[in-house]
Amino acid sequence: MAEVIQPLMLDYAVTDANSHFDHALVNVGGELIQYPIYNTVISGRTIRKYVYLNDTEVVGKQILGASLMDIQGRTLANRALNIIKNDRGFLIGFEFSIKLEAKAIV
Repeated sequence: MAEVIQPLMLDYAVTDANSHFDHALVNVGGELIQYPIYNTVISGRTIRKYVYLNDTEVVGKQILGASLMDIQGRTLANRALNIIKNDRGFLIGFEFSIKLEAKAIV
């Protein structure tokens, strides 16, 4: 069977998916704190989003999870964590691999 989905279609899917991420909400000791997306790396069909916590006021507090949100505040991805923040920065990473599948309808 010939390849149905062309590379351009996959590029569009990656670009579109990437455009929906706006910020992160991090659960620090039961309190949700908003953080900007620190960095984005797109490599082929993989999107990596990073959130960086450098705050000294969260040192010693438990980081219970993080969520990536869209501009309207809707959750796009969740990541459970259970880390005690030390006096150094803390990087939270999310990785998304974009894949599409076409099925013939007969």
